[in-house]
Amino acid sequence: MNEYTLSEIAVGMKASFERTITREMEEMFRKISGDDNPLHWDDEYAGQAGGGRFNGHVCYGMLTASLYSAMAGMYLPGKYSLIHSLEEVCFMNPVFVGDTLQVTGEVTDKDEALGLIRLKVEIRNGQGKKVSRAKMKVLVLKR
Repeated sequence: MNEYTLSEIAVGMKASFERTITREMEEMFRKISGDDNPLHWDDEYAGQAGGGRFNGHVCYGMLTASLYSAMAGMYLPGKYSLIHSLEEVCFMNPVFVGDTLQVTGEVTDKDEALGLIRLKVEIRNGQGKKVSRAKMKVLVLKR
């Protein structure tokens, strides 16, 4: 876990990490969220509903988006973060069990007066396709 203070953060700083999506992660997310849509657990249903575009069930988009929390809480800034907002969250391509996702964040702005940084974050799958992107505002609790 990084421990960047506001004074240590500069526009242009980047961080990245990888996470592989597992069936267990999906099952835990389903229990926590209560989202029992068969698109997210039934391979046959997902294949039919997707008109043959999907070879299996589609991972929860919000499970993928939870990696934005890890970006702020563990990497930029890390320990001293408090997420203020997520903006323009988009899902461009489906994620499947076994996909290794590369999460990359970049500091695009720093507001000293508010103690806040802005991040541009994107998530790509193992084939390099962008699966999600977002803009974040993150309060940095230690100056």
